[in-house]
Amino acid sequence: MHFLLMSLLLSLAPACSHAATSATPTASTAPAATAPREATTPKISLEAAQATALKRVPGTVIDAELERERGRWIYSIEIQPDDRSQPRKEVEVDGETGAIVHVEDEHDD
Repeated sequence: MHFLLMSLLLSLAPACSHAATSATPTASTAPAATAPREATTPKISLEAAQATALKRVPGTVIDAELERERGRWIYSIEIQPDDRSQPRKEVEVDGETGAIVHVEDEHDD
């Protein structure tokens, strides 16, 4: 009788240990780390971007907009220079770093 009871217990032991170990996540069953998400908002504020643009082109801000270009946030800031004989300028400021990316003359189209 002891032999039969011992055999029964030993035959159930692997099933119990398997159930316990399969419930805990392992490296192979744990969910993979998710890829970093793109920033949903820029780090640099509109006011900071405008201040940077005005240092490069002193004048009056006419228009400003935020766009997603080539995977990054870019502020496009249109400025009428203090020297009114100069054409309006478009200054592009990186929304993540605050660096000026591009400056060009604005042409009335």
